Amino acid sequence: MNKIKPIQIALFVSLLIFQTNFAQEQPSENTDAVTPIKIGAKVGYSLGKLTNSETNIYTEDYESVSGIDWGFTAEFGLTKLISIQTEINFTERGGKRTGTQPITGNALSEQLNLFLPFLGLPLITDANPLYAEFESESELKYLEFPVLVKFGWGNDFRFYGEVGPYVGILLCATQHTSGSSKFYYDAEGTNSVYVPIGDDLTQLVELPAQSLNAETNTKEDLKTVNFGGIAGIGVIKKINDKSEIYLDARASYGFNSIQIKEDYGKSHIGGVIISLGYVYKIQ
Repeated sequence: MNKIKPIQIALFVSLLIFQTNFAQEQPSENTDAVTPIKIGAKVGYSLGKLTNSETNIYTEDYESVSGIDWGFTAEFGLTKLISIQTEINFTERGGKRTGTQPITGNALSEQLNLFLPFLGLPLITDANPLYAEFESESELKYLEFPVLVKFGWGNDFRFYGEVGPYVGILLCATQHTSGSSKFYYDAEGTNSVYVPIGDDLTQLVELPAQSLNAETNTKEDLKTVNFGGIAGIGVIKKINDKSEIYLDARASYGFNSIQIKEDYGKSHIGGVIISLGYVYKIQ
């Protein structure tokens, strides 16, 4: 049998020390490779918009309106580069429209329908509404639940991209109208509304301008649940080993139309949101 030489012993001991040191360092590397669990809060500015999938007299020409977004986040690391972030956000969406536009649900339409057949004119309906010139703003408030996949790189300054779906629950919906206007039978505002004097339907006088200042609850006209997608980018700055702040810019878009009755169009809500947030590592 061959004797074990001193050099063989030295090589064996050296290999054992190397393996021991590698095993001790390996868990630390795996720990660094996984993003810790983080919880946080954020507040931001949103620019919401109603968009239309088809031409409709009730939903065209809406412009963007601004609002406040705020919420809470929880991020779960999968690898050094990838994490999953869940959120609970309060969001304000909507749109604003100014100019000649249709008006529904008013007592004037009901009164006009009592004598319009005697004048040989069609009845006022949702498909054939009255028009007036005023400002209308739709204010929608949602509770949203996004689930985002985040791809990040960097250490002290960490840059990331994010994408994923969200579910929104409608909390309230209000239509604000303001201004005063005459009423018209046409969208161009050329055919003014005339009303009879007394019981004689042959004597008509032009209806003077009426106040349109009102707030109307429109929640029953809209779907409670909204589905959509989010895509964004951001940058994170370390404060210390436990705390970080970040700046996030994202865009969201609702996949389903929000109206219950398609007579009022097929609007989709979306927005651009800029947020400032704080997160704390709990693992």
